[in-house]
Amino acid sequence: MDSSKQLLKAENLTKRYVIKSGLFKKEYFQALSDVSFSVEKNQIVGLVGESGSGKSTIGKIILNLIKADGGKVYLLGKNITNNLSKEDRKKISIIFQDPRTSLNPRFKIIDILEETLIVHKYPKSERKDLVVKAIKDVGLDETFLNRYPHELSGGQRQRVAIARAIILDPFLVVADEPTSALDVSVQLQIIELIKRLKEEKGISFIFISHDLNVVGHIADYIVVLYKGKVMEKGSKEDVIKNPLHPYTKLLLESLPPAHPKYRKPFIHIKEDTGYQEGCEFIGRCPIATDVCKQKPTYKTVDNREVYCHFV
Repeated sequence: MDSSKQLLKAENLTKRYVIKSGLFKKEYFQALSDVSFSVEKNQIVGLVGESGSGKSTIGKIILNLIKADGGKVYLLGKNITNNLSKEDRKKISIIFQDPRTSLNPRFKIIDILEETLIVHKYPKSERKDLVVKAIKDVGLDETFLNRYPHELSGGQRQRVAIARAIILDPFLVVADEPTSALDVSVQLQIIELIKRLKEEKGISFIFISHDLNVVGHIADYIVVLYKGKVMEKGSKEDVIKNPLHPYTKLLLESLPPAHPKYRKPFIHIKEDTGYQEGCEFIGRCPIATDVCKQKPTYKTVDNREVYCHFV
C-alpha cells in the first residue's frame, strides 16, 4: 500500500474480556486476535462477520472507547493506541447502530448537532452556520432543526446521526451497523448517502456490518472476521466475485437470491463443535481435516490475504 495514501493502520490488535473470575483462575473471551488492516484516504473499508466476530470491538478500540490489550493503531502515521487526544478526536467520528438510542430524546435536533461544537469550543458565532451546513449535507432542510428525534422517521434520525458525525469535517468515520435498524428501502438511501459523502467530502469510512450483501454494495475493501480473527481480506471485487476462505463462501452462499427463481437448496450450516485448538473456524468448516488442528498462516493470493491451509 502507498504510505502517502494511508489514513489509518491497525496492527495486530488483540483484546480479551474476563467472563468468569475465580479465586485462583480467570476465564477469558478472546474478542480479537492479531487483527491487522489499513484504511486509505477516500476509501470505505467493510468489516463483516456474524455477531461475536469482533467488528464493533475494533471500532471501539480505534475510537479509544475501550483499550486494546495488544497491537497498535496509527492515524496518519501517529500512534493513537489507547491515547486519542482531543484534537485527534475531531478527526475520527462514529455513527451508532440505532439512532433511537444514540440521539438524546430531550434535545431538539439543533441542540444535538450544536453539542459537538460546544464540546470542541467552537465560537457561538460559527455554530449555527455549521449546523445548517451539516443538516443540508445529509439531505435534510433547516425545518428539521426545531424538531425532536421522536418526530422523525428512522431514516431521518439516522441522517441526523450522520450529520453529527461529519459536522467537524473528520478524516474517518466508524459506521457501526448504521443500516441494520432500518427498512430495506431506507438502507439503500443511507448507503448512497455515505458513498456520496465519501466522494464529495473525501471522508473515509470503516463500515461495520453482519450483512455481506450490504458491505458488497458500499465497501472498496473488505475484511472478513470470525471469532476475532481475520479470515480473508481484499478488494471488494476479489472477495465478492471469487471468495477463497470457506467462511467467506458460506456467508455469500447464505445470502437470499435477488429473485425466487434463483433460489438454491437449503445450505446446512454446521454448529460450532467448540473445539479450542487450531483454526478458529475448524468447528464449522465443511472442508476441515486433521491439518486444521494446527493454526494456519496467512497466505497472499491474488492481492489478498487468506487465513487457511487450503489456498
